[in-house]
Amino acid sequence: MTLFKRQVISLTVLVCSIVSAATAQQLYSSYSTLKNQHIITSQTDINRALVILPQALTKLNASMLSKIQEQELLTITNQLFSNTYYSQINLASTNTNTRQLIRQDNLISTNHSPNWFQDIFKIPSHTEQRIIENDNQSLGLLTITVQPVLNYQLLWQISTRTVLTNIFIAIISSLFVYFICHKNLASLSRLTARAKTIDNLNQAPLSIPNETDLAIIVRAFNKICYQLDTNFKNQADEAMKLRQQAYLDTTSGLGNRSFFIHQLSSWLNESHKGGLGLIQTDLINECYQNEGFKKGDELIKTISARLNEVLIFNDATLARLSKDEFAILIPNISIEKLQLCSKSLVNIFNDLSTATTTINNNVSIGLVFNENESTPSQILTQLDNALTQAKIMSHDSVSIIKDINSQTTLGKQQWKSLLEEAISEDLFTYKYQPATLSNGSTYHYEVFTAIKKNNNYYSAGMFLGAIEDLKIGSWFDRHVIVAIINKLNADRTSGPFAINITNSCINDPSFIRWLDNLLQKNNSLSSRLFFEIQEVSCIRHTDATGILCSIIRKHEFGFGIDNYGRNFQSLTYLKELQPNYVKIDYVYTHQLNDQTKSTVLSSICRTAHSLNIKVIATRVETATQLERLSELFVGGYQGFITDKQPLTA
Repeated sequence: MTLFKRQVISLTVLVCSIVSAATAQQLYSSYSTLKNQHIITSQTDINRALVILPQALTKLNASMLSKIQEQELLTITNQLFSNTYYSQINLASTNTNTRQLIRQDNLISTNHSPNWFQDIFKIPSHTEQRIIENDNQSLGLLTITVQPVLNYQLLWQISTRTVLTNIFIAIISSLFVYFICHKNLASLSRLTARAKTIDNLNQAPLSIPNETDLAIIVRAFNKICYQLDTNFKNQADEAMKLRQQAYLDTTSGLGNRSFFIHQLSSWLNESHKGGLGLIQTDLINECYQNEGFKKGDELIKTISARLNEVLIFNDATLARLSKDEFAILIPNISIEKLQLCSKSLVNIFNDLSTATTTINNNVSIGLVFNENESTPSQILTQLDNALTQAKIMSHDSVSIIKDINSQTTLGKQQWKSLLEEAISEDLFTYKYQPATLSNGSTYHYEVFTAIKKNNNYYSAGMFLGAIEDLKIGSWFDRHVIVAIINKLNADRTSGPFAINITNSCINDPSFIRWLDNLLQKNNSLSSRLFFEIQEVSCIRHTDATGILCSIIRKHEFGFGIDNYGRNFQSLTYLKELQPNYVKIDYVYTHQLNDQTKSTVLSSICRTAHSLNIKVIATRVETATQLERLSELFVGGYQGFITDKQPLTA
């Protein structure tokens, strides 16, 4: 219960208690006043009768009472005693021949107040006898019984008026209590609201309230928020610097040889289809020799910037292997696009060449197009061979080696047709690999999708490149998401599942609207469904990714960031997106015996850990690797160590 609610309830109870006590006191006072009112009234009437009745009785015939006299006597008594309140009036003579002169029984109405009210406030009836005398001579005996009709009626009216008035006062007082508490605790409410979003970066400090005690708390809170933001930014910067030291070439801003080798290994384990390039230029050595180190470093930075401009692919990897060598890796690229890309690369060095040199003397580009499983050493050997051929070619500066053992592959339009057929005929098959937390519980099962047709098996790595090129990831993602949701609805014990979102969907407004409606209709599955977003989308499409994540959070579904730490960018995007978990890129979980790499891994894990974000390591294969990871702020793991053969749908 919040302090505001507690204050409102407490003060409202206090007000109601005071009003109730006042009501009870007023009712008791009225009851005490009216309890004997009918007795006092009857005594007044009797005293008046003792004055009037002796005169009437003296005129009566003592031996016989005529009808006229009886009627006159009855009229007098009715005038003296109202039949509305007196239930019985009895007048008897007291001479030697005692006889009753008048006896009148009246029926008194009881509809003046409810029975339960009369049971609570009991007012007894009153009977009284008086001797009528004249000149010390007894003339008769008067007996009357009075009912508290008027008392009950007045008490009921007073009680209802008092209760209703006090209820109205209690309601008005409670409303005043609410508004006063709301006004007085407004500063505390703002402080509470900010505390719920304390993880968000760059929020304006709270205004200082007028209350001195709250002002002290708000100042302390603003200071803590500032320190948290500063500490997180420093931690993110530290993680970035450590990554740069281990995997970044400081001059060019690109990855170094170690980074490229690890990315190459990761790619070969994922899909092994794509293109690679090795670029060597003499411009750098000439610049260093002729113009000095400063100009040489500027030239390297210029080349790196131009390479980043030309290679616009989301998952492309760029690295500087040595003083004058650059390497590129573009997963899922076609041979045609790789050849077009080589022309753009040549144009970079054409623009940088001087008027007295020729491009063939200044740059050599070796390209390799691969489609089959291979090892990093085999790929690097092919790259060296391609670069050697490019150097000895007099007519061209580019040499490309195609895998001579490559199988017949499908073109983009063929992949599109196959995807359409797979969606219409549901040719998809799914495998599920568990992501396990350090306590042994399964956090979720990551969904791996493939197409199976006529005994041919097409993994996602084979057709994702074509999907991204054709911008049809929305088709694929919608089908997979609906299939998994149907599975979750059909089997309430299945899951949780994690579905990867393709990069092309991030900038598709129709997909965002579709997902919003779908999640709203299936809100009951929020605890059993996660979505995984590539880190490159968080960095290159920040706004679109933020919208997607906000929709997922709005419906209380979970999401994570895949390939966490792959890009050499600040990790502050974590605080804005606030994912449930991150999956560390394979480049950081490989070769953990290297102290430098372990330090980098520990740093980026601490950055996520400080925001209560779960850290999951991927491709964990051995118990030794798992034990080492558990020491580095890694809270979960995924790979063949948990399931040598992933579950199949």
